[in-house]
Amino acid sequence: MENKTQMTMMIGVIVVLVLALFFSLGQKQIIVSNGDQVHKVSVSGSAQKDAMPDKAVLRLTVQNEGKDPKLVQSQNSETMNTVIAALKTAGVKDKEIETSGYNLYPIQDYDPTTQRMINRGYRLQNTMVVTTTNIDKVGYLLQIGVSNGINSVDSLTFSLSDEKEKQVKAELIADASRQAKDKAESLAENVGASLGKVLFVTESSYMPGIYYAERAMLTKADVGGMAPSPQINPQQVTVQLIVNVDYSLD
Repeated sequence: MENKTQMTMMIGVIVVLVLALFFSLGQKQIIVSNGDQVHKVSVSGSAQKDAMPDKAVLRLTVQNEGKDPKLVQSQNSETMNTVIAALKTAGVKDKEIETSGYNLYPIQDYDPTTQRMINRGYRLQNTMVVTTTNIDKVGYLLQIGVSNGINSVDSLTFSLSDEKEKQVKAELIADASRQAKDKAESLAENVGASLGKVLFVTESSYMPGIYYAERAMLTKADVGGMAPSPQINPQQVTVQLIVNVDYSLD
């Protein structure tokens, strides 16, 4: 009998706690500061804009194989230096070229007769990243790279430069903030209050990069020496931004 009474009391306590939580969630959120209650309203505003990319990032690789690792390295370096020199002649600056990967490893095959791995040579992959804001020359830069020894175009990504992204975000922040304030004023009016000062504000944005090309293996034979420049037409980038604002209610 005593156990049943205790169980009933526990159930009652749980029910009270659940009801208290339910009603607290339905109440207006408040912030307590210096002992005074400050009623607030939390709103969000969103905005988005399509913008044409003004920056391209090319990942280009020189890959070669051979029996002698030193010779493989020497041949690879010679080819890569030729590519870099050609890109600079085309107007690419030193700061726009950087090495992103250098991987030399043995090429091994399994011999079922001896049940051992046999080393049949070495492969070297030397990858560089080229960044340019001259979108109109992307096709030409690919043409130069491949014609001078690039045999793997790993990726081509379009995005906004820091300057243009900052400009677009400034416009979106203004639009999203205006939308958030309109919502807050409407809510305040409907509950018989007036909108006070901003208590808290956050901003978040999303801008996906556009990948034009996946990894492709190319050789000089594929393009027949100096290939014609490929047609590169990047799509617009959609920038999305959300502003969250807390206003006090007077």
